[in-house]
Amino acid sequence: MNREPNQDLRLQPRINPEMLILARESRGLTQSELAKMLGVSQGFVSKTESGLLEPTLDMVTKLGGLLEYPVTFFQLADPIYGPGVTEFWHRKRQAATARQMRRVYAEINKRIIHVNRLLRAADLPESFQRFDLDEFDGPADVARAVRTAWNLPQGPVRDVMDAMEGAGGIVIRCDFGTRLVDAVSRWVPGMPPLFFLSEGLPADRERLTLAHELGHIVMHRTPSPTMEEEAFEFAGEFLTPEREIAPYLTHLTLPRLASLKSMWRVSMGALITRASRLDLIAPRQARYLWMQMGRAGYREREPAELDFPREEPRILKELFEIHRDALGYSLEDLASLFAIHPEEITRTYSVEPTSTEARRQLHAI
Repeated sequence: MNREPNQDLRLQPRINPEMLILARESRGLTQSELAKMLGVSQGFVSKTESGLLEPTLDMVTKLGGLLEYPVTFFQLADPIYGPGVTEFWHRKRQAATARQMRRVYAEINKRIIHVNRLLRAADLPESFQRFDLDEFDGPADVARAVRTAWNLPQGPVRDVMDAMEGAGGIVIRCDFGTRLVDAVSRWVPGMPPLFFLSEGLPADRERLTLAHELGHIVMHRTPSPTMEEEAFEFAGEFLTPEREIAPYLTHLTLPRLASLKSMWRVSMGALITRASRLDLIAPRQARYLWMQMGRAGYREREPAELDFPREEPRILKELFEIHRDALGYSLEDLASLFAIHPEEITRTYSVEPTSTEARRQLHAI
C-alpha cells in the first residue's frame, strides 16, 4: 500500500498549484495517471493541485523529473488563461477530446509565458484594433476596413503572416498533438494578439486559417452562434476581395481553378466556395465542380505541383535573436528565463546552442 509523503517539510517559496496542473496537462496526463507514476493516491494529486496540500521539496523534485520541468517552473506566478471566445462554437475543437484540448490550452499558456518574457526587451508596432461589427455592413466590410488600415494593396495578400506581424501580431507554430485543432488565437491583457498555428498544415490552409482567426480577433469580444460563419466571411473577403476577384470567378473549370490558386494563393476548393457565396456560379455548376474535384482526388489532396511555399513567421525568431545576439543570453539563460530545460527550448523553438556552448557541452561529456 502506497503511503502519502510527509507534509511536515515545506518547500519555500511555495509552489503555484496552477503550474502543477499546467505541467501535468502539457504532458497529456490525467490526475490518476500522474498519481500512479508518483506512487500516491489520486486524492493526494487532486488536493495538491487544489492548493489544499503543499508537497515536500522531494516530492516537487520527483514531479519535475517525471514531467520534465525544473522545480522553478512550479513556482511561476504568471496568469493562466482558459478557453477563449472562439472555442464556444468551433465544431472541430468540440470534436476533440477533453484531454486533447487540455493539452492544447496548456501548450498555449506555456507559449504565452515565454513570449511575455521575451517581449520585455522589445517593442512591437501596435496597429491591431478591434472593430464593432454592429457599426459595419457585415464581416466583409470589416475585412475591407482591416486591409485599408494595414495599407494592403489591391488583389491577393502576398504574405498573410507578414501582414499580421507587421501590424503587431505574433504567429507561433505549435505541435498540438491533434489534427482537430488548426489554430487558436488569444489577445490577453498587456500583450499583442497571438496566433498559435498547428504544425504541418499546407500553405493554402495556413493562410485561410490565419485569416479566419484574424476575423475572430478583430470582430469578436463575446461569443455568439454566428461567429464562425462571420469569421469565414471575413476570411473570404480579406484573402479574395469580392470587387477584385469577381471577374476571375467565371467559366470555372479545374484548369482555371488551378491557375487561380497560384494567383490568389488559396485552395481550389476555397475558390469554388467563394464563387458560390458570391452567387457567381449556379448551385448546379458548383456541384459539378465539386464532383470533378472528387473524381480527380483533389478534395483530399490538391495537385502537389500547385503547392506554394509556406509563409514563415519572423517576430518570434527575431525576439530570440535579440536575446542571443544583442543581450548575450545563452541557451541556459533562456531556459532559466522560461523555467524549462534547455532541451525543451531546442525542441520547441529550434534554438540551438552556440558553438561555444556546444564545445562546453562536449567537454562536459
